[in-house]
Amino acid sequence: MVIEVQFLIAFFLAFTAGILAFKLGQALYD
Repeated sequence: MVIEVQFLIAFFLAFTAGILAFKLGQALYD
C-alpha cells in the first residue's frame, strides 16, 4: 500500500512538473 502511494505521489509530481515546464517553455518561446 505504501509503495503504491509513493508511486502515485511521484507520478503526480512528475506530471505537475511537466505541465509547468511546458507552460514555461511556451511563455519563453512565444
